[in-house]
Amino acid sequence: MKIKQAYIQLISDAIIPLAGALFFGWSLYFILLFYCLDLIATEVITHLKSRKTVEFRGMDKKLWLSNGIKSAALLVIIVGLIHLGVYFIQSGIDFKTEFIAFLTYEEMGIQQGYILLPLVAFAAFQLYRMTFLMPARFRNITLEEIWNPHLTSLLLMIAFAGIIVGLSQFIIFPELVYTLLIVALSSVYQLCQMVK
Repeated sequence: MKIKQAYIQLISDAIIPLAGALFFGWSLYFILLFYCLDLIATEVITHLKSRKTVEFRGMDKKLWLSNGIKSAALLVIIVGLIHLGVYFIQSGIDFKTEFIAFLTYEEMGIQQGYILLPLVAFAAFQLYRMTFLMPARFRNITLEEIWNPHLTSLLLMIAFAGIIVGLSQFIIFPELVYTLLIVALSSVYQLCQMVK
């Protein structure tokens, strides 16, 4: 059942940005903001997992705190690199205007800021409940097992964003190419995590 849910999650994670780029005219920055929301939700869930594990097992909070600080620093670097990359790819972009357009984008007459933010939070929390709380993983998981995959994924995102920023100094691809790369690499990473 878990594997089936993981594949459904993988497919939906790929379909949303691809449909947005192909059918709804979403810009690269729009899609990256969508991924940033997911990234922030994952960050919060990682802290919830740590809190539950520490509380249940009476562990010291130092490792949780140090990993949380590292993760926050990496998250800031990722957001900075995303903005730098988009700046080079879409010259003249107005980030404030684009961010407001992202939050006020209307689908079926409803601004997505009112739907998307709670939906991302709800989906992340449901996944946390089904894969962590219900199977009671907090009983025997270590903080390293919680944080190491998360920190590794953040480092991989930094490497990818750094490569894109570097490449954008020499060649600019169509936005769809970047979207396909992001979706493909994200899907491959998720598949690798499922196989472990």
